[in-house]
Amino acid sequence: MLDKLKKFKNFTPLNKLDDEDDDSTNPMLANQHLPYFQSTQVNRCIKAFIDEGVREAKYYRNLIHTIDSLGDDDIVWLSINTYGGHLDGAIAIINAIQNTSANVHCHIDGIAASAGSLIALASPSVSVSPYASMMIHAATFGAYGKQSDVISHASFVDKQVKGLMHDVYKDFLTDKELADVIMGKEMWFNSEEIVERLQRREQLVMQRVKKEQAELKKVEKALVKQIEAMEPEEVEKVLGELDAAAKVPTEPKRRRAKIK
Repeated sequence: MLDKLKKFKNFTPLNKLDDEDDDSTNPMLANQHLPYFQSTQVNRCIKAFIDEGVREAKYYRNLIHTIDSLGDDDIVWLSINTYGGHLDGAIAIINAIQNTSANVHCHIDGIAASAGSLIALASPSVSVSPYASMMIHAATFGAYGKQSDVISHASFVDKQVKGLMHDVYKDFLTDKELADVIMGKEMWFNSEEIVERLQRREQLVMQRVKKEQAELKKVEKALVKQIEAMEPEEVEKVLGELDAAAKVPTEPKRRRAKIK
């Protein structure tokens, strides 16, 4: 609570008594109005419209820099209406919205096709307009040069795209659908189908979370039994190891997607 109150360190007092009402000799006028305070803290909301072809990564440099500067109480609102474009530009945006501590929301305003679908489905919070649509397909790219270089580049891009598609489209597409898309199938969805699949994805994620929590409880019970059977010296040693392990920095977990 004290940390929250520190936000109001620089406050502006409002609703003070007027000079003519400030009569300390008159108890009826003194404390006639209760003073209150207004915080000077201002949260930021960044709204960006991705309503053209997704360009190369450097085009989004300023947007990404701004997103990186946001805090926990700030908001990033992305409006998607694009047929896709450069994969590296989409990856740059995805990295930014997944690494920021701000609250990120993506609204599919029109079409979210190709790279646009990647950006939308990688967002932790998604909303869909009544006439929105989505198209998912495998990446299209070209390469030229020596045969060995072309083969090496194609192999690398294939591996990279498959990994990205598996991470983003997981639970939105079935395993079979994802395999078909990777093999060249193009899939289209209207707004109702998008919402239905987002809801199903949310349910599958919740099921995995509950399963992990249940398994964690089993492990905790087993550890408690082991600790109860230990000598005090052994318990202190284990606690010391756990404390040391807790101090090791870990990567932040990706926030679970929500549908709004």
